[in-house]
Amino acid sequence: MPGSTSIRGVGSRLVRLAIGLGWILLVVWIAVSITFVLSRLVPADPARLAAGLDAGPEQVAQVRTDMGLDQPLPVQYLRYLGDLVTGDLGDSIQTRQPVLDDLAAAVPASLELILLSYLGYAAIGVLAGIAWAYWPRGPHTGLLRFTGVIGVAVPVFWVGLLLQIVFAGKLQWFPVAGNFDYGGTGVPKVTGMGLVDTILTGEPGLIGQAARTVALPVTTLVITHIAVTMTLMRSSLAEQLRRPYVRTARARGVTERRLVFVDALRNSLNPVITMLGLQLGWSLGGVVIIEVIFSWPGLGLYAYHAFGAFDYNAIMAITILSTVVFVVVNALVGTLYPVLDPRLRESR
Repeated sequence: MPGSTSIRGVGSRLVRLAIGLGWILLVVWIAVSITFVLSRLVPADPARLAAGLDAGPEQVAQVRTDMGLDQPLPVQYLRYLGDLVTGDLGDSIQTRQPVLDDLAAAVPASLELILLSYLGYAAIGVLAGIAWAYWPRGPHTGLLRFTGVIGVAVPVFWVGLLLQIVFAGKLQWFPVAGNFDYGGTGVPKVTGMGLVDTILTGEPGLIGQAARTVALPVTTLVITHIAVTMTLMRSSLAEQLRRPYVRTARARGVTERRLVFVDALRNSLNPVITMLGLQLGWSLGGVVIIEVIFSWPGLGLYAYHAFGAFDYNAIMAITILSTVVFVVVNALVGTLYPVLDPRLRESR
């Protein structure tokens, strides 16, 4: 009956959703457990770092007791999991304030870099790959091939430093480092992303100032990520254009625009979306070098200082956040496959 069929369909989707959430929780728990154990095995004393290098043995012992580091490892582990469930990530040794507050302050700056660069190399990479596949010969192919080699072979820090030297140092078109200065402009901090907040003000001068600030780090990320997207899009679409159904569709009089940009492109997007999902999932870890080079006050710079100071509460929090983002993004990418490929939707 139609009613029972729809109920079974809803039930199966709920089961798949529950299984997916279960896998996400399992992966996060494994990551938390491994990071927790490794943080306790490292030959460093967080209590000494938290108390300060000038603190005496009694002060260090008191700090160790306050942090619960004098307890057996299983007790510390269960205590940490309990605090994690309630949203308590502990206090940072560096900032002396809750890690959750530090993350809330750092996330918008990293999110601005990640979203802008992701939109840039996804859009440009896909369009360049389509042009390369449809017109495999021409003056543009040399430029695209050179761009692909640069993106794969050149280290990201070298690209960032080169852009700083040329466009910030010599030409002085952009600032060398730092993000948008809210205090000096009076722009209300709505999202914490300078470009978005200045766009909300509607003042072209402030928008241009925020765009200049974010231009070099975003350009660095685009240059170093575009090659994979472009070459994968080119090879995937070129393979589809050689398929028999393309020749059949042309013989039937299907327009070239529909054939390339609807049929062939749709069939070639799955591997590209998979790669874009992986790149977005790894983006939190990928911005560390960029934020250090450009002194960008986001999660990457925060993680860099946390590892340098062995701020293990901050390290644990960043590990959890990165794992959750990676797993959730890949789960969302998996939901796009049936949309692009009806055969997968029918098989479910």
